[in-house]
Amino acid sequence: MKKSMIAICLLLCTAGMSAQEVQTEIGPQEQAPQTVVVVRKETPAPMPVRKGYDWREHRQSVSLSVGLPSVYSTAFGSHSWNFYIPAPGSSSGSARSDIFTGAWAIDYGYNILRWLRLGASVNYECWVGNYRTHDVSVVARVDFTYINREHVRLYSGLSVGVGMHISQYASGAVEGLYLPAANMTPIGLNFGNERLFGLVETNIGSSSVLRIGIGFRP
Repeated sequence: MKKSMIAICLLLCTAGMSAQEVQTEIGPQEQAPQTVVVVRKETPAPMPVRKGYDWREHRQSVSLSVGLPSVYSTAFGSHSWNFYIPAPGSSSGSARSDIFTGAWAIDYGYNILRWLRLGASVNYECWVGNYRTHDVSVVARVDFTYINREHVRLYSGLSVGVGMHISQYASGAVEGLYLPAANMTPIGLNFGNERLFGLVETNIGSSSVLRIGIGFRP
């Protein structure tokens, strides 16, 4: 009986030790890995911002223009736009008018301020009739800009310098007359884009009374 009791105790002790060993080998249950989902909020791309007009980027301008005769060439050249009309009943007399080749001008300007431009102009005019005359003037000019925008500029100006009136006669004789040159621009208009523009200008003096042209800003 004692032997049976001892055998049962040994079996129970052996079974307990085996269960403890199995639990030690297995260890705590491992946790399953978690999946992390990251949601990214899409940020819209910024709209391109248009660069504003800056007059300082195009301070210089060069232009070429042509127009009607100036007050100077008409006054000093004694040119007439009228025809000679004979008296009624008379067969004598001849009609004559002079040919005008255009008042050409080259202008250069530099904006030192948004509203102030300094520059120079060279003007040339030619009349062809019974004799030929040439009027040349070189003047310094200052323009006061009222509106200075990307597509339009409105201004007035003053110019002073020196002029020369040359007369060539059929006999071959040539006469030259130096005289001061002055001009006033009541209103001038530039229109176009930042670089290429057209111009319309009115003048009283050594420049064309009304001229049109084209210009460029480097």
